[in-house]
This record gives sequence, C-alpha cells and structure tokens, in this order.
Amino acid sequence: MKKGLIAIIIAIAFIMLSTDIAFMAPDTPKQQQTGDTSAVQDPVPSEMELVAENEFLAMYFNPATTEVAIKDKKSGYMWYTNPPDREQDTIATGANKGKLGSQISITYYTPTAQQQQMDNYNDSIAHNQFKVDKTNNGVKITYTIGRVQKVLVVPQAISAERFEQILSKLSDDADKNLLKRRYKLISLNDIKDEGERNEMLAKYPKLSEHDIYELRPNLNDLVMQQLDEVFKKAGCTIDDLNKDHVENNVPPKEANKDIFTIPLEYKLDGQDLIVSIDAKEIKYDTSYPLAQIRVLEFFGAGNSEMSGYMLVPDGSGAIINMNNGKNDARPYMGYLYGNDRAIRQEEVFEKGEQAYLPLFGIKHGDNALFGIIEEGSAFASIVADVSGRINSYNTACAEFMTLPNDTIDLTAMAGNNVVRVYQPRIYQGTFKIRYNFLSGQDAGYVGMAKSYREYLLNKGQLKKAENRAELPFYLELIGAIDKIKPVAGVPVRGIEPLTTYDQAIEITDKLINSGISNIKLKYTGWFNGGIRHSLPDNIKLQSQLGGKKDFDRLISFATDNGVEIYPDVSFEYAYKDKMFDGFSARSDAARFLDREVALVYDFDPATNRYDNTKEPYYIINPARINSLVSSFLEDYEGLNVSGLSLATMGNDLNSNFRENGLVDREQAKSLMVEQMEALTQKGISLMASGVNDYALPYVTHILNMPMDSSGYSITDESVPFYEIAFHGYVSYAGEAINLAGDYTRSVLKAAETGSGLYFTWIYGENSLVKDSDYNYLYSVNYEAWLGRAVELYNRMNAAFSDIQDKAIVDHQKLRQDVYKVTFEGGKSIIVNYSDAPVSIDNIIIEANNFKAFEGSNSR
Repeated sequence: MKKGLIAIIIAIAFIMLSTDIAFMAPDTPKQQQTGDTSAVQDPVPSEMELVAENEFLAMYFNPATTEVAIKDKKSGYMWYTNPPDREQDTIATGANKGKLGSQISITYYTPTAQQQQMDNYNDSIAHNQFKVDKTNNGVKITYTIGRVQKVLVVPQAISAERFEQILSKLSDDADKNLLKRRYKLISLNDIKDEGERNEMLAKYPKLSEHDIYELRPNLNDLVMQQLDEVFKKAGCTIDDLNKDHVENNVPPKEANKDIFTIPLEYKLDGQDLIVSIDAKEIKYDTSYPLAQIRVLEFFGAGNSEMSGYMLVPDGSGAIINMNNGKNDARPYMGYLYGNDRAIRQEEVFEKGEQAYLPLFGIKHGDNALFGIIEEGSAFASIVADVSGRINSYNTACAEFMTLPNDTIDLTAMAGNNVVRVYQPRIYQGTFKIRYNFLSGQDAGYVGMAKSYREYLLNKGQLKKAENRAELPFYLELIGAIDKIKPVAGVPVRGIEPLTTYDQAIEITDKLINSGISNIKLKYTGWFNGGIRHSLPDNIKLQSQLGGKKDFDRLISFATDNGVEIYPDVSFEYAYKDKMFDGFSARSDAARFLDREVALVYDFDPATNRYDNTKEPYYIINPARINSLVSSFLEDYEGLNVSGLSLATMGNDLNSNFRENGLVDREQAKSLMVEQMEALTQKGISLMASGVNDYALPYVTHILNMPMDSSGYSITDESVPFYEIAFHGYVSYAGEAINLAGDYTRSVLKAAETGSGLYFTWIYGENSLVKDSDYNYLYSVNYEAWLGRAVELYNRMNAAFSDIQDKAIVDHQKLRQDVYKVTFEGGKSIIVNYSDAPVSIDNIIIEANNFKAFEGSNSR
C-alpha cells in the first residue's frame, strides 16, 4: 500500500513539474551552442505588458521605463532595448549608469556653441516627462528631454502700489498674511545711511520714484510654491511678473530653453520591428540647435560574459568581437555614403573605406539582430563599441545627424573668433530602422547578408543576373589627361593623349584574339578635355584622340565583337570654369555652410590632408544635375552607345547649403536616384564605382567594390558581406589589379568573392603621366600587363565562369588566413592568404593561392 502511494505521489510531482516546464518553454530559448552564456533567458519581466503581437513576433512594453522587449517566436529568444541586468554593471557610474536605461541620446549646442549631451532616461524618464500612445501594431512614446523648470509667478521686486493692488484682490486673509510675511517694504525714507541709500538705488533705481516690496531671501521650495499659488489667485501671470521685474531692474524670468520633444515609435511589420522618429514632430528652441540623435544604442547589447560580435558596414564589412578588450581603440563610427564634401574638412585623421550599405548587426550565440536603415540614411552613421570603456556592454546602433554644422574661423576679420554655423532647417523626413531577427544557422554575417538580399529582392531593388558563360573582364582605358607642359619655355596646361580611339580598338582586339570575349570597356577621359572634363552639358570629342569617324569606328568595333563600352562621365563636379563653357561657379556650384562656393581638392593619403597644390574643382549644385543630364543625353544619344559609366554618382553624395536654395543630403540622394532612373529608362546600362545602396537598382556593373574593410583597431576581422549579398545579382570587380598595392592579395580577394577582373591601362608609356595630377596611374602601360592579364583571366575564368549567376550561400574562416566560400549548386573555393601551404581534407592549397572544388569534393 505504501509503495503504491509513494508511486502515485511521484507521478503527480512529475506531471506538475512537466507542466511547469511546458508553461515556461515559450519564453525560454533552447540551449545555445558555441559557449553562449546568454542562451537561457528569464521569462518576460512581470512589469512588462504585451502591446502588439503577430505570428512571428511579440512586443512587450514597460510603461514606467518605456523599455521594449521583442520575442522572436521562431526561436523563443527575447531582445531587449535595454540590458535587463544593467543594475549589476560594475563599470558604469552616475549618468552613464542611468544612460543604460535610455532609448535616445542627443547632442546639441548652446547659444555659445558649447556641445552638450542628454539622454531620455536621465533627462526625461527620470522626471516622468513622457507620453505613451498605444498604436495598432505597437507603441509611440513622446519624450520631453531636458528638465522642464517651472517658472513661478513670484516677483523678486514689485512696486508698493502693485503689491497693494494684489492684496486687494485676495479674499483670504491667510493669503494676504503670507505675502506680507514673505515680502519686506523698502523705502528711501526709512534708510538714513547714505552708503546704504546709494547701494539700494543702484539695485532698484525706481526707489527714487516709489517704494518697493522685495522678496525675502532663502525661502524654501514649499513656501515658493505657496506664493506662486497666491499670486495666481490674484490673477497674476508670467507677463505681469516680467513687467514688474523690468520696471524694478530685475532680469526677466523665462523657462529654460534646452528642451527637446522627440517621438519614438515601435511597430511590428511581419517578421520585422520598425523603429522610427518623425523629424517633423521634433520640437526644440532654435537657440539650442539639435545636432544628432542616437537611437536604441543598447538594443541587443551583449554583456561582458556573452559570446558574439557586431557587424558594421565598413567597406566590404567588418566584425567586432564582443569583449575584445580593445578599450584603447576608438569606437567604430562609419558615416554612411562617406563625407558630405559640402561640409569643409581640412584634415582626415583616419582615412578608411566608405560605408556603402545602411545596416548593422549584433550576434548573440545562435541568435542575431539585423538592422537596416530605411529612411534618413543620408544623415546616418553606424556606431559600435565594446564593453569595458564606460559600461559593461557591447553595442551597435544608428546615429542620425539632424542638423549638419561646421565652424567658421573669423580670426582674420575679428580677432580670435570661431563661430558655429548650421544647416538652415532640420531634416523634414523620417528616421526609420527596420530590425530583422535571425536564429540558428542564419544568425551570423552570412545570414544577415542573405536577409539583406531578400529584403532588396522583395522591394524590387535587385534582380538575378543573366547567365553568362564567361567571367567579366573589366578594362578601363584612359583617353586623355590635362597636364602642364612647357610651350616655348612657358608652362601651359594642355591635353596629353594616352589612348586614342584607334588605339582603344587595337588593345581590345588583342584581348579578343587572346580568347577573352566578355569584355566590359570603360573609357575614361574621352571627351571635353580628358578625365577632368568640362561641364558635360554637351559633348565635344577630344580631337587629340581622333575625330567623330574614329570614335564611331570604336563603337562599331565594340558592337560587332560583343564588347560592352561604357564611356565615363562626371555629373557631380565641375573641373573647369572657363568663359562660355556652360558653367558659372556663382550660380551652378554648391555652397559650403558658410555660404562660400564649394571648391574642393583631392585627398592625399600621404599627408591625410586635401592637396591644395593640385587643381581644385567645384561641387555642382545637386538641383542643377537634372538639366545637366538632360543636355548630355541630347548629344549622347547621337553616339549610338548603350552603356555609360558614372564616375562619382554612385558613391559621392553632397548637399548644397545655398541660403535660398538648400538641398539637404536626403534631397540630394533623391535627385541622384531620379537621374539614374532617367538614364536606365532611356535603355542605358550603367556602370559605377563603389556604389551606395540607393544606386544598386540602377547599376549593372560595379567597379572598385570594396573587397576589404579599413582595418580599424576596434575591428577584428574583415568579411565580404557586400559580395555575399550581391554575387549572382550584380556583376562587380574590386580595385584595378595593376594599381593594387598588393597584387597577390588583390587576386586572392577576387577569388574569395567570385569577382571579375579589372585592369586600368593606357596605350602610351607610363612616363606620360609623370609630374601630373594623375600620378596614381603609375603602372598602366598595357603592353607590360597584357600577357599577365590574359594568363590570370584564363585561370580565373576556368574556376568562376559557371557561377556568375550563382549566389554565395556560405562563407567560413577555416583557420587563420584560410577562407572558404560556397556558391549555389555546391561549388566552393578555398583561399589561402598565408605564406605556407595548408592541407584541407588531405588536399593541399599552396601558399598565397586558391583552389576550386566541385560539389561534394569541397570540405
């Protein structure tokens, strides 16, 4: 009997325990691998309430702290806008500790141009200065950031006549007595000491005309509040208060102006979370310009015990390992689309790769958060840092510049005086970030790249590449440059031909005869004065390169031999300003923030400065480019060319700060998109360099695609995120191999990313570019490279010709300096960057070499 009873009790206990486990499971993710200490999380905190839910995600909200948590239903993983364990942080103190509870932090300037920071925890939530509105799919919180200081209607000094009038309006004797006790009468008739009389007259000049009641000193807050209520009972207002003050030589009282109203909205959209700030709803006093907003800095922050990394869009992509201990390195700050050149920058402290893609990611073990900036990207930066600096968390987030600004040195005009100038108005759109949540095998930079690719496909901004049986061979030929040459002993800037139209045919024909058929010919410096051509509102073929018949012969040759030709043109810069050339710097050039004409110089990497020893050039007003493209097309359509290379439109993005014609950077982005769309609608195939994300839907070929990151100290590894996302959809190549600082590494990078080969050549001798502004063309004579290029192409084409329309499905680091990339269909490439051979599954990959594997033969 006892044994039976014991068995029944054990069974009941087991059932109850199982029920508890089953109940807890949805909010407790399964145990992760790879040593992830964050794998088992607590259930949803009791102070959080469910505010939105769909089949993929659930949103929880804490109405007291405005924290949000997102549950990924697929994995059960919880993502918090703020670290749930922040109270245990042993590094952060004071305001930094409070900031861990913030969702927004701002940078602004005082009227004296002093930079200040605030955040919505220390300066809003802590003072209960926020409003919550529930929405259909989420929640919207409007924060008042900056302690709102109440102005009490309590005059410091008031005339005796006014004081008596106020007393007469009060019916309660207690109120009258309160005023009489807290004010003292000052009358010159009662002051016998001459020094004291003069002192009081200096303080209150009106004492010579009437008596004054003065507020007694050192009154506590409670008494001041009581006085405020009494004066308001008598009908007094702030205006009355300040009239009394002005009359009696007391500075007027006003509310503090460093107050910022900013709305933050969370919304579930299918599998994604959308976080947005409508800039049109931002309110602030213009004497305190709002410069930057950092959004959800601690969303998905990993603590000091967590394994994982942050992905940043530095060049091809880079990862920053959590807790890497690099607290002496500067945090990562990547300005999307590079610097706005309409904002002066005399010196660059750390020149690196551009951030072309508006995204970032955070990996926690087998879960990942992936952010895409959907709106406002032209004003955005990606910021990332590791634990140990000012707190115990690893973070990645977006920061938006609300008001571009700069300093003007007026020392020459007004002594030692520097003033700060701002864009005339704040951005008028929305700052919007889309967060996607990944798990399992997709929780990494490869999964993030696939997610980004799918996102662009769904938006119709990407399409599958045509199936070509050959690897593309990108050939850039330089037609002409401008160069100072002695003429009768006098230095004169003239045209130096490097590759004529007929010579372009000769070089291309030699490539074709060598068995290379998939040639994409970029022809730079072919018209209007060479590489730095005059305004392209019309086309004048360069006479030093040949005539119209010669150019037509080049086009016919290219067409007959299946060569795609892409003449290069720059629409964003004016390299010349001569009489009757169609360009007027006064009306057509963009302006700096100080309203001066935007005249810029090329960057010199040797000095980290812009080189003012070379010829400067103008930034063209983005609003002028529409008419410029239209005029160009009128002539271009007569040349029967179906391709066009955009020298800078794909990767440079500049504002115009002209006082009565402001074009902010987001507006400039829209204008560039309009022009690229207009060109493609004309049936023109576009080639571009680098390529920011907004240009991707319009570009067929990308040159100078970043194959590496900048190698900043804070980062730990370069990853080919850009290439993983776009291989098989856009044809691309990295830098010109013959101009690469490391030829072998450049070739191996092409192998690792499945890219085409790119060479920049001229027909003439290398010496022709010596002592010119084009010294970077130091090894470009085609004869020195032709045989080597053909040999390299044949090897690369044999390995990659069959995967040109295939996406990259995986990328792995097998060991130090050894990487494996896998394409759709199973083909893989293993690249060995090391100086020694390596053995992978008993197959040797030689030092500084690569090997292709078909399907099951790969590791």
